[in-house]
Amino acid sequence: MTSYNFSAFALLCLSSLLAIINPLTTAPLYLSITDGHSPRERERALRTAIVTGITVLVAFALLGGAIFAMFGITIHAFRIAGGLILFGIGLDMLQAKRSRVRATAEEVQEGLEKEDVGVTPLGVPMIVGPGSITTVMVLMGNAAAMWQVFVVLGSVFVILGFTYAVLFQAPRILNVIGSTGINVMTRLMGLLVAVIAVQFVVDGIRPLLVEIMRAAAGGV
Repeated sequence: MTSYNFSAFALLCLSSLLAIINPLTTAPLYLSITDGHSPRERERALRTAIVTGITVLVAFALLGGAIFAMFGITIHAFRIAGGLILFGIGLDMLQAKRSRVRATAEEVQEGLEKEDVGVTPLGVPMIVGPGSITTVMVLMGNAAAMWQVFVVLGSVFVILGFTYAVLFQAPRILNVIGSTGINVMTRLMGLLVAVIAVQFVVDGIRPLLVEIMRAAAGGV
């Protein structure tokens, strides 16, 4: 497993979650599914969505080890699988496409027809989806010390707090940067997601190769 100091690990956690959640890509959908809501109703839905997102990510972060043990999954296998999932999301983002792993067209349409959209689809899966859940579980798997656990959990609060701020100001932000600006940011975030995904896969494959080499050497 890669060894990190505090600043490197904090940067990894923050950049990973920011890139995969990418609130700018959620902003247009947030405005669409809350169209017709009063400012107070829109803000209430956003608060509910952020609380839902934090709850889901913290729960999976803390229960990830138990889930692995229950299904007999090694962290190495999860790093590889998670890296592949994130790489697919990154490729979609590089094409300025919203990945169906995050929210399907059917889920978006359902959100347009619902009055209470805070928990779903806004909280899950638009803000927090399989990609961010996978990311936080892999990061927790990389947390070898207690301070790293707190860094992962702290990063969840920081990034979702930032997401709240971005979505709260979504009308103004979209007026300033427009769809072209969103597409540019999405592509940049997609590149970052793809790079992080490759690193997750490398971190998963490396110890497996070491074990295979040790087993082969012991059998000689």
